[in-house]
Formats: sequence, C-alpha cells, structure tokens
Amino acid sequence: MAAFVVLSAGATVTAVSDPGAVTQWTQRIGASSVAETRATPLSAASEHRSSQVSIDLSLNGEIAGLASANEPVTATVIVGGRLFPAIVQGATYTASINALNDAEMVTVEVVSTRARYRSVLGSAGKLQAVSGGDGDVTLAERASLRVSPFSTALAWLVRMGLEGRDAASDSEFETMTRSIVGNDLMMVAYLLDAFASGAVALPQGYQDGQQLLEAPAAYAEFLWTQDFYPASQAYLFSQADYVPFTSLAQLPDLTAMLAPLPINEPAVSLSELQLLYRQSDGSFALFEEEVLVTHPRYTAAINGQGELSLTPVGEAGTRNVLRYLPFSLFQPLPVHRVSRGHTLRRLVVGDEYSLWASRSLWSDSHISPAGQFAEDTTTYAVWSAFDLNAASLQYPWGQLLGDGLQFPTYSLPSACTWTQRAAYQPGFGKCAHAPYWFRYGHGGSFRAVDGVGERMEILPSYGVERSFSYQLIGNGALQVVRGNTPMEPGTDSTFWRYAAGSEASRPLIYLARAAGGYFVGASVAMVEQPGITLGSPVGSWRTPASEGRLARYPAARIFEIRRFPDGSGRDVNILGNQVSSSQTSWNYPTGSGVPDYSFRALFPNRPTSFIVANCTQAFATGAETCAPSRVRYFRPLYRVGARLYGVSDFYSNDFLAPAGYTGPYQVQLLDSRADYIECIAGDCLASVPPTGP
Repeated sequence: MAAFVVLSAGATVTAVSDPGAVTQWTQRIGASSVAETRATPLSAASEHRSSQVSIDLSLNGEIAGLASANEPVTATVIVGGRLFPAIVQGATYTASINALNDAEMVTVEVVSTRARYRSVLGSAGKLQAVSGGDGDVTLAERASLRVSPFSTALAWLVRMGLEGRDAASDSEFETMTRSIVGNDLMMVAYLLDAFASGAVALPQGYQDGQQLLEAPAAYAEFLWTQDFYPASQAYLFSQADYVPFTSLAQLPDLTAMLAPLPINEPAVSLSELQLLYRQSDGSFALFEEEVLVTHPRYTAAINGQGELSLTPVGEAGTRNVLRYLPFSLFQPLPVHRVSRGHTLRRLVVGDEYSLWASRSLWSDSHISPAGQFAEDTTTYAVWSAFDLNAASLQYPWGQLLGDGLQFPTYSLPSACTWTQRAAYQPGFGKCAHAPYWFRYGHGGSFRAVDGVGERMEILPSYGVERSFSYQLIGNGALQVVRGNTPMEPGTDSTFWRYAAGSEASRPLIYLARAAGGYFVGASVAMVEQPGITLGSPVGSWRTPASEGRLARYPAARIFEIRRFPDGSGRDVNILGNQVSSSQTSWNYPTGSGVPDYSFRALFPNRPTSFIVANCTQAFATGAETCAPSRVRYFRPLYRVGARLYGVSDFYSNDFLAPAGYTGPYQVQLLDSRADYIECIAGDCLASVPPTGP
C-alpha cells in the first residue's frame, strides 16, 4: 500500500507507488469507463420552480457613468416586456414594479443626452429573496441595481452570446457570464464610459456608445483606429461596480478561477486558470498554470475597498517568462518574475459561478550579455470563480472508478520532469497525456508517451510502464502519486471534476506538485474507443480554438487545419474577413495519429528564415539551411459524430541544418493538451471507426 503525503510549503513528494501485480497493457488499454449516475445540482437555486404568485417590489438604485450630475436622465424598469417608469433624482432612481411570477426577469434602462445604459437585475424571485422579504431592494442587497457602463457591457456581452436576446433566467445569465472574454468586458465598459464623458470621441454619425455596439462592423473597425488596450485594462478597478468582501469567511477553502469557457459545451482545455487554496495556518496558496518554482504562499486580508489583498510570503510564485526587452525587440528573452501581490474584486456574485477581476503586481528582471533590465509591471484579468470543493462533491471520482469488478482506463494529463523543455523553463511541468489503468486496491499503472526523438521524428506511442498509487479524497477528488525513480522525482497530482461532461471528455482541474515546482491545469479525462484509428486525415478540420465564446464582434477566431491528398497542408486563421495561413506537411504515417510539420529555411542574402513546404524543395531552390521547426502531433482517442477527441502534443526546434545533416536537433516540448478536431469538409472520417458507444 502506498504512503500518501499532501504537500505543504517547501515539502517534496515521498510517496512510494504500489508495486502490485499488473496485467498485460494491451488488455486494459481499451477498457471502458464505469457508468456514471448524474449528481444532484450544485445549489438549491438550480432546482427552483417558478411560482405564479405576483410579486410587488420597490427598487432603489444608482446611475453611474453620466457626463454631468445635472444631465437630463430617464430610467425605465422592464418586467416581462411591461414598462415601469422610475423616478430619477441626481444619480439615484426609485421604482415600484409588479411581476406576474417570480421567474420574470427585471431589467433597468437609462437614457441621457450622451449615453444609454442598462442593467440586468435578475429575476423577480431573486430580488424578493435578497430584500429580506420586505420587497424593498437596495443597492447594498443587489449590486446590479447600479446602472453603469460596466452593467451595460455585461448585459451586451451576454446578449451577444444569446444571439440577440436577453437571458431568460438567472441561471442562463450566470452561465453566459462564464464565457465572457475579460479583455472584451474591460474594453466595452471603458469605451462606454469614455464616450459618455467625452474622453474618447464617437465615430461620426453615432450618438452614443450603445448605438456603436449595435453596429458590429463599425465597432470592429473603430477598435483598430487607436490602441485602447492599455487604458481599458485598469478600468474595472477604477469604477464602483463590484460586490465588496466583508470577511475572509466568504471565501471557499478552494476557489477555482477559470478563463472564459466555450458556450454550451465543456472545455477540453483552458489557456488560463488559478486555484486559491486556503492553508491550515490561515494563509492562502495561489497556484497558477505557469510552473512556479517556489511555493505560492500569501497572507490574505480584506482591504478598505472590500477587495481581497494577497501579500506574498517571501518570493511566492517565482517563475520565468518571455518578454520583449528594449535591447531585444525582435526576439523575446527570459525574464525572472516575482509576485508582489494580487488584488481580487468580486464583480458579480452568482449562485454557483461568480465573475472576479484580478490585478497582479510583478517585479521582472533580466541579466545577460545582451543587457540588464528591471521593471515593475501590472497585469489584469477577469475570471469565472466558483467553489471547487462543492463542484467536486457533485461529480465525485468514485463514480468513475468502479467497485472493484471493473478496472477503467482514463487518459489524464501528466506532470513530469523532462529535459526537452525550453532552457528558461524549469524541468518540471506538463507532459503528454497518458493512459492510467486503475485497479482495485488503490494502485495501477500508466505508460507515458515518448513524444518525438532528437530528429523530430514521432516515437512509438507509449514508453515504459510505471506504477502509481491513488486515493479518493473526501471532497470527491482523486489523488494520484507516482514514486521517485532514478531518472525523475515523484509527483503528486490531485484531480477535481467540476462538470459532468460525457464519456469522451469529462472536464477536470488538476494540481501537480513535485520537488521541481507547482502548477495547475484544466483538461478532461478521456477513455479510448477500442479500435480507434485516424486513417487518412485528408480534409478540413476545425479545432477548439474555434469554440464559441462571447468574443468581440464581428466574429470569434476560427482555426482550421486543412490537409490535402499530396501530403501538404495549411493552418488557417480566420478573424472576421481577415484570413492568414501557413504551410504544413502531414504525410508522415505513425499508425496511431497524424503529425503536422512546419519547416523553416534560410536562403542566401535573407536576414531571417521563413516557412517553406519542406526541406527537399527548399534545398532544391537554393536554401543554405533547413529543418522541421515545429510538429503538432494529434492522437485520436474517441469519436463523437464528426469530432475526434484526443491529445495534441507540440514540439519545436530552432536549429537549422545544412543539406545532408544527420545529427540531433534542438527539440523542445511546447505543450501537451486534450484536444479535438472536427471534420467540416472532405472525407476526413472515411477511415475512422463509427462513433463510440
């Protein structure tokens, strides 16, 4: 039996993996998962049934973002399509309304000479509940009673996601806020305020910011007229729209903070996330997706503005990042980054998911023969925040691991120490997803993926088999421990499920710890469909980069992989009417997946290299050096309709070689993530077995 060690600050993994007997790998790689029962909803609110009893309410709100306190203003409350005029006095308004039932949604619209604002207050039942039963709702009880540039931006982005209509319920509104892109929210709110105050001039022919937003092409074009990004970033911390913290007790023990999620489907991976983890001594750890080489321990306090202030203890959250520096404008250099603290604001509080904003302070430094650099910098972000322990209890791992009669296999994200990383990165970090076979007795085995060799060639699918031990934690989570080996220190990973997903992809968040550092990730647990093969991948495929989020008009970014019968291909980026692409080459069979290679070549009298179709053609046309510069290797695991779920591994090489070179390249692992490719044109799926059961 394994010994389990939960790491605290400065600790290392000392667990010993269970060396129990294992059966032949080929017998278990196709094992199907255990059937899962649907858990109860996260909150009682999600089970709420509408009452047909009418509700009388008195609303007492505030109007922000007006050009002048003396500006003529009208305010109207809309309940189920019925209009109720409000009385406006200065920057406040009051209104008496009647809802036919508690499910009717309530919205306030404000019109002035320079602005049109609106705020979605929520359902009549929600407003009645927060009023304490007296029907008199104040700003202190419901922050959405403040009508402002922020509330307007929020309402507009949600309306975009719902294809031009308002949310029909509290839960629908809350769900859509999870998909809001933070930079879009900052930008829209900032510009609405700036238009109203006159700080930014409206384009000719537009009377207010709302009118510009309602013209998608004009708004998109306006954003290119000047760089509004720097000014917009700090906006959410300079306005009054937020819900103050009053006590640290309002924080869950484990808060997940996620980047925007796809609309109406689980995310297979996320680019950004953080975990705020309460420690036994009352401090907090803030784990990030970037590998932190020191334990990210912070003291926490509620400041005078009702914000959560996190102050680092020592060099908390130290990491290396790439930045363009004054003496390196064309090539980013590694910078040593140390946290100087974080400030968190609750923008919107929901039943299950809330919208938070963060402001992070950093100290960056760099010393090399190229020059010296030191600077303090600030970054901002918007997060979908929720209680991860509560979510995990609704979707416990015990439902997936069986009762000892079935031994399921799940492809899970893996952490390891590897030499094939960029020099500025720590050796510990993300490695390829690996199949984990769970057996009765809290043990099992897995096989790591070998990846690519020193010549950028694809190696066999699975390497040496290793054992692991696991345990189910009281909050529904799964802890997996891999012991030390002569080549690598052990790792301790905890996996939380936060949504149901499907057999092909069950969303999860994980925290990986080892002697080399700490990091978190968001991914999915996948099973392998027996007999899955990709066959010929000729055709056009779309990837999760094209998932619908509440992105800026006129269109979300679309990324397509186009593979042609002659083995050539193109990676195509589409943003509105702007299309860019680069050459690839895919005709390198592996038997278990498809690699897409990019090649770079350097020609005489050219200062820089550029992408070519392949090195054979490049040398034939006079190239001095050439090499594969990147490979994206997709391994399918499960088919659902026209979509193949699997894993994508990304490797790079910066070394260009002359013709005839047979030595090693400078291979680096860039990323490994759960992924999917969806056939949108051609015979992509002609050789793929039918959809999994």
